[in-house]
Amino acid sequence: MRAFTRWVDEASKQLPRELVIEVRGRTGSLDEAAGKFGAIARPLTTLAGFVANVLVGTAEVHLAYDSTPTREEREFLETFLPDERGAVSDGRIIQRHLLEAVAQAFVSLSTDSDRVSRALRQYEMALRYWYVGGEWLALSHLWMAVEALTDAVIKKEAVRRGVGNAGLAKSFGLPLDDPDKPWGTALRHETRRRVIFRSDDEIYQAARKGRNGLEHGFMELDKVAAHALKSADKTFHHVRQTIIDLLGLAPEIASELMEIKPKDVQSSRKVARGRLIGAAVDPAMEGELYPRLAWSSGIDAVVREGSTFQMKSKDRMTIRTHPNVGFRLEQLEVHSRVEDGQSPVQLSDEGVDIEHAPARPSDGLLERVMALVDSSVANGSESEHTPASMFAFNMFGQGVAFFQSAQALISAYLPVEALTVVRGLTIVAARFEAMADPEGPGLGVALRAVMDTIASSGSDPDLIATRLAEFEAGAKAAGLTVPSELLASEETDIFRSLQAEMNMASDLLEANYVGIELHVMRIDEEHTGFQTKLEGGPLTDLVASAATIAMLDTLRNAALVFEWTIEADAIEATMARAREVNEAAALLDFRPTQRLPIA
Repeated sequence: MRAFTRWVDEASKQLPRELVIEVRGRTGSLDEAAGKFGAIARPLTTLAGFVANVLVGTAEVHLAYDSTPTREEREFLETFLPDERGAVSDGRIIQRHLLEAVAQAFVSLSTDSDRVSRALRQYEMALRYWYVGGEWLALSHLWMAVEALTDAVIKKEAVRRGVGNAGLAKSFGLPLDDPDKPWGTALRHETRRRVIFRSDDEIYQAARKGRNGLEHGFMELDKVAAHALKSADKTFHHVRQTIIDLLGLAPEIASELMEIKPKDVQSSRKVARGRLIGAAVDPAMEGELYPRLAWSSGIDAVVREGSTFQMKSKDRMTIRTHPNVGFRLEQLEVHSRVEDGQSPVQLSDEGVDIEHAPARPSDGLLERVMALVDSSVANGSESEHTPASMFAFNMFGQGVAFFQSAQALISAYLPVEALTVVRGLTIVAARFEAMADPEGPGLGVALRAVMDTIASSGSDPDLIATRLAEFEAGAKAAGLTVPSELLASEETDIFRSLQAEMNMASDLLEANYVGIELHVMRIDEEHTGFQTKLEGGPLTDLVASAATIAMLDTLRNAALVFEWTIEADAIEATMARAREVNEAAALLDFRPTQRLPIA
């Protein structure tokens, strides 16, 4: 078994990501390996969290496979677990010599290993709740660790003093003959107070009262939280010291472990404080509920300092407010738990790019479309399909997929590349325009599209002929007319209404320089640069409005074909707005004028 951190190269920087635990061994089956080896790995995360005194996520089986070198065919299993991306999780470096010492001591325990194991698991759970506001939950798990450790501590203390349990109770001054106060119960309480909490009566009483108030429900949560705030951090210390004592670690290892305080890695928040400047009845951007900052944060540098990493961030704030309202940044703050001896985090605005995001004419168009599509499809969900209508419905699904692809590309600042899928969507719209024509072949258009695909498949000619004959017979039996060829998309109204966008998309697919030029930005009088991602501008408005027009035109005609009930007024209003935006954008210069700063 081995454990290591997955490091990745992002933006030319090496960043630490998840903890990986690898287990190899012999088992009878892949499922047995996944179960047994997963059970072996999980305690290591518990010990790692204890040693580093920091939250460690739940260990889950990600990959399992037969690693026999001589095999030509292997069983393989993978559980979908998304890789960690974005901001790097806060944490600590696990000191190898400490983890090895603790692990060796734990597996060597001859007595009370189960009690220590349960206490370690409760300690692990307490670390998961060690965030601002979660102290009362952390304390609850710490007290369960105290309970798990009590009998082991009694045994160890009795042996140390050379007495039995009754002798230990007597040495604590507890009466052995009081029927109203059984000495066994009293011994447990007194052992916790004297030995585990080391006669720290104030912390012991606060922790005990908070836990009892929570467990038995006689105390309001705000009072439980108050007790936890007073006692949780020191209870961490006492429980940690007790576990270390029971493990029998060398004094230098024990001392080093006790110097590592619990680390809160969940509470840190960046806060921007400033003023909104400018007159407006509502300072929010059109289509937004409130004025806000679209805040993205990236890693500018990674600096290793001892057992920790310091991440120097690069932030970008896009101000989303009314056009007449700006934002003046006055202070950047970090809100988090301040540990003993920790210096306050200092931030400056040197690593922050701030820009105002004016409301784009196309803002909100794409979002409205999917709501209209979803409601229309839901209204027709009970309809039964014939084979021909199913082919047409699948074609509609492809149109929706094209639209969502365009939406994703536009959101990723790639409007040029979105043009190609808008062309695909427009071709789907052209097919539904032909299907909805009262004088046209109706669903026969969908059958012709499928038959053309079969004819060009390159399969055996006799098989192709047989399949085409079956389609023609099925169409005749269903009373459908199949056109001899599909109407050219270029001859449809929807295609002609978006002719400029279709021409640009064709240039892109041919890698003509007309499309490439849309990415080229002039840096100065002598230099230009290729800008991969483009800030929102006339081109974004043109492409977003074209996607909206093509999708809603597809939806209107699909509703006629499938007899769906649609929100006609809302569709017409959105279509009218999209055409207005499209016509205005077509008159403007599409070339990028400024570099998009990406954190």
